[in-house]
Amino acid sequence: MVKNFFKNGKWIENPNEPAIEICECGNKYIKTRKGQEVCLMCITDVRV
Repeated sequence: MVKNFFKNGKWIENPNEPAIEICECGNKYIKTRKGQEVCLMCITDVRV
């Protein structure tokens, strides 16, 4: 889904829409870190 927003009196599409990934555990997540391949819940479970 492309997000539209109003800028300088015109509607434009947001070119920086993030991709939604699916983790191995089945949760959906948005990549927030370089090289991230699992959701944040799985990252915190590994560290604990």
